[in-house]
Amino acid sequence: MKLRHILGLLVLSLAVGGIWAQEQQKTEQKPAPEAAAAPAAPQLVHGFKLTPEDAAKKNPIKFTTNSVERGKKIYTTQCAMCHGEKGDGKGEVVEEMKLNPPDFTKPEVLSKRTDGDLFAIIGGGSELMPGQGKRLTDTHKWNLVNYLRSLSGKSPERSTGKEPEENIILVPQKE
Repeated sequence: MKLRHILGLLVLSLAVGGIWAQEQQKTEQKPAPEAAAAPAAPQLVHGFKLTPEDAAKKNPIKFTTNSVERGKKIYTTQCAMCHGEKGDGKGEVVEEMKLNPPDFTKPEVLSKRTDGDLFAIIGGGSELMPGQGKRLTDTHKWNLVNYLRSLSGKSPERSTGKEPEENIILVPQKE
């Protein structure tokens, strides 16, 4: 009989201790009132190493519907698996690889980036995003920049039909 009582008290003690530990954990996880009231900061894109020269670089490709369409073709094959078909950051590998790419459909995401910044980011990549370096020509990268601008709501000019045709071949450039 005594053994039963001792075991009963032991089980009861463990249960009470577990409940107390859970309550302590909940208390520790509650954010401070000022932290809860603060708006969420917009998420910055990776830790890219950009220079003032990158930021100052101007896009030589006119922002037209043709350029945007060309950029979309490249985006679809090179970027959509992570950044999503719509550019919303919901690509098919995001969950599996535990990635959190930016949502390009939100104008504020790219508003502080120059075209030169985007060109450098696409070319150089980061620890989380492979750079396109020599896989894409400069023209391909600039068309991709134009496509990204269109995703965030910027409207391209109508193409004149005088823009040179461009074949999209994704092979490394010769040095």
